This record gives sequence, structure tokens and C-alpha cells, in this order.
Amino acid sequence: MIELACFITSHGFGHATRMTAVLEALQRTIPNLHPHIFTTVPRSLFSETLQHFSYHHLLCDIGLIQKDGLREDIPATIKVLQDFLPFDPVFLDGLAHKIQGCKLVLCDISALGIAVAQIAGIPSVLIENFTWDWIYRAYLHDNPGLSFAIEYLGAQYRRVGTHIRCQPSCGTVRGDFECSPISRRIHTGRIKVRKQLRCENKPLVLISMGGTDVELPFIEQLINSTEAFFILTGQKTTHRLKDNVLLLERESDFYHPDLINSAELVICKSGYSTLAECSQAAVSVVTVGRTHFAESKILEIYSRTKLKGQTLGQEEFLSGSWIKNLKNLCLPPRQKAKKALNGSSEVAHYLQKLLAKC
Repeated sequence: MIELACFITSHGFGHATRMTAVLEALQRTIPNLHPHIFTTVPRSLFSETLQHFSYHHLLCDIGLIQKDGLREDIPATIKVLQDFLPFDPVFLDGLAHKIQGCKLVLCDISALGIAVAQIAGIPSVLIENFTWDWIYRAYLHDNPGLSFAIEYLGAQYRRVGTHIRCQPSCGTVRGDFECSPISRRIHTGRIKVRKQLRCENKPLVLISMGGTDVELPFIEQLINSTEAFFILTGQKTTHRLKDNVLLLERESDFYHPDLINSAELVICKSGYSTLAECSQAAVSVVTVGRTHFAESKILEIYSRTKLKGQTLGQEEFLSGSWIKNLKNLCLPPRQKAKKALNGSSEVAHYLQKLLAKC
């Protein structure tokens, strides 16, 4: 058995789905590959995709403390960072002992994994389209208390053995390898999924805000719109509102990449994972911008230039004013697009070469 340790940031679900896509691609070519996953992202997310793995509930980093899915709380973030950093040497030693026997340590922007790998004497790999020190710099002018985290985490990232950058990437740092957008593969065909959803022949609009809660005050307006069938993911329960609105809890029976592939339009916060899955499915996309989150600007440009997407402001999105404008947001007949390159296979091939050297 070939064992890997995977340290994944607990900020949202996108980093976990990106790592899952890479591990799925690796397990297709190395069936006896066994990942040990360290994160607080729910185990169920990995169970949707991976054949086998071990799960260790661990807070790998702080990221940003969120008020909700679209707004961050920087003072609260600084306070928690002050307790989390620098890493406790005893804590690092315990984790280093736990991952003995692993061939590689993969980190999706968790600097903790890099520090643990160094102590354990195991090669480390950073997979990212941004790092936390880069994100924090955007808030530094008004929040100088972030400077210690920027310096400390920046130093940890520079110690990584191999650096993989995923497009669309943020900042100007060069890596050892650059890959196409990474997304989980589509498992179930569009026709079958739409039949299971009972959306009939209406255009399907999927609204996805990722792994953090967002209050959606426009739900009643959706009920009165007869133009489309609406699915809202990440809800507390799964139930249907009248005939045209379906609320899906996070751990529903529907696989998120399959839902995206079944939609005519995806409305989402500007997050990496969802946009990568939209690219794979060649579906129309509208992003909801996050004003201060630096990655958002990069992803919105990618959405507009590569996916021909549009952007809604937060107030415009939450007000529901866009509902009357659905025809202009998308809803053209879906066109058969070229198959998008999936960076998961590219990264898996690259990691196989690294494993051969271990």
C-alpha cells in the first residue's frame, strides 16, 4: 500500500474538493494508494468520491473567519491567528509521528502540513491557486495585526519541497509545475440527473454558495418565477418549495459536479472549485463578487474571459432583482463545447513521478 498524508485547509469546501479530485485521479492509476486526510471538512465530502481513505479531524489552518459566505471578519481572524501561530513544536512532533510511513505530504494551502513534513523527513507538495499570506496582504493596510501571520506563513510556504500552481492562479510567485483548473469528474449523465430532480423541461438554475452559510432573502421571489426550476444547495434540510424550487442540504444524494452538469445556469460566489466544475460542464455562470477577498477579482476575470460569465454585486444578488432578468443572464440553449482540460489528471501524472523517486 502506498500512503499519502493530505493536509487541507478548513476554509470552505473548495480546497477539499480540489484535493479529492487529485486523489481520485491518483487512485485510478494507483489502486493501492491510501490517503490519510487531515481537515475539519466533513468526512462525507470525501466519501462521495474516494474509494478508500483514512480521516483525521484536525484544524489545519484558520484562513478567514466568516460572518457568512460572502463576508469575512478580519478582527476575529487576527484574534484566532494569534492563538494558532506559531505552530506548537509538541503538536508538530505528534503529527510527524502520526504520518510516518507516508511517501508524500500533500497540502492544499495548509502551511501546517509543510511544517509537519519537514519534521517527519517526508517530501512535501503545495497545491494552490493562492496562499494565505497573499490573501492577508489585501487586508493589511487597515489591519496591521495581520503582518505577523503574513511573515510566518510566507516563511512556511517557502520551505515546501514541490510547489504546484493551479490555473487560474493568483499573484506572481512561480511554482515547479502549473496545471489546468482542477475539478471532480462528472459521475452521472445530465438526462438521468434531471429525471431524478423532476425539473421537467424547464431551464435549471443552480444557486451554490459553497461550504459556508449565506442567508438568501429572495427565496419567496423564486417561487413566483415560472421561467426556471431553481436548486439551492447548502441548505439545512432537503425539501421542495412548490414545484419550481428545490432546497438541497449539503449532504444530499446529489453529487455537486453532476448538478452543475445538469444546469443551464449556475449562480455562485466567485470560488475556485465551483468555477472549475462549471468550466468542465461548459455551463453558463454568474458569479457573486466578494468585495475585499482578493481571489474574487482573479476568478471573476477568468469567468468573464474564459467562461463568458457575468458578475452580480452582493446587494444585487441578495435583493433578487436579477430574477426578472434571467433571460439576459443566460438561458440560451446549451452548446456542445470542447472537453475542458482537467488539471487533476495532470497533477496526478506529476505526482506519480515524484512517488517513483521516493
